[in-house]
Amino acid sequence: MFNKVLSNIKSALITILYPNVKITGSIKILGALPYFKLPRESKIYFGNNVVLNSDFKNSNTALTYRCKFVTGYFGKITVGNNTMFNGVCVVSYKSVTIGNNCQIASSTLITDTDFHPGDPVEREKQVSGQEFSFDNVKKAEIVIGDNVWIGWNSTILKGVVIGKNSIVGAGSVVLAGNYPPNTVIAGNPARVVKNLNHE
Repeated sequence: MFNKVLSNIKSALITILYPNVKITGSIKILGALPYFKLPRESKIYFGNNVVLNSDFKNSNTALTYRCKFVTGYFGKITVGNNTMFNGVCVVSYKSVTIGNNCQIASSTLITDTDFHPGDPVEREKQVSGQEFSFDNVKKAEIVIGDNVWIGWNSTILKGVVIGKNSIVGAGSVVLAGNYPPNTVIAGNPARVVKNLNHE
């Protein structure tokens, strides 16, 4: 009972501190509050019964950091119902959509941006503090379907679409592409290694 009340207080605190965060129903916050960096017009939408686990002590696995959600000026993160984050970082400068009933393991990074320009001249400007065009930084939408399980320490990069019921193996680096439903995706770079039968 106490934990539920504490989680409700944390949820209310998030909506007060971060008006760009919209919660449909209720969410469960375990451990410390997640980190949020939400400038300008950015938005985060959490569905009902989403779990944000940053509980280093009581988690069943090793968490390496708190849950963290970062957007660019107009980035959008949308999360469906009953999805679980365990010490996960999500970054959106365009759009990241995560479906219902997903499980995302600790140390996973999901990002729809390269963060830095590919062009070496523009990148040098960035690191030396000169003005550079952020339009030169590549960004592409990410869509993760319903009931996807993403294993520990995975990296999901820009332009990835993962079909429903799929599994991403631990430690995978998933590059841009469409990965079909009902598959196991694994490796660096990740590829489909198995088809799952969900008849």
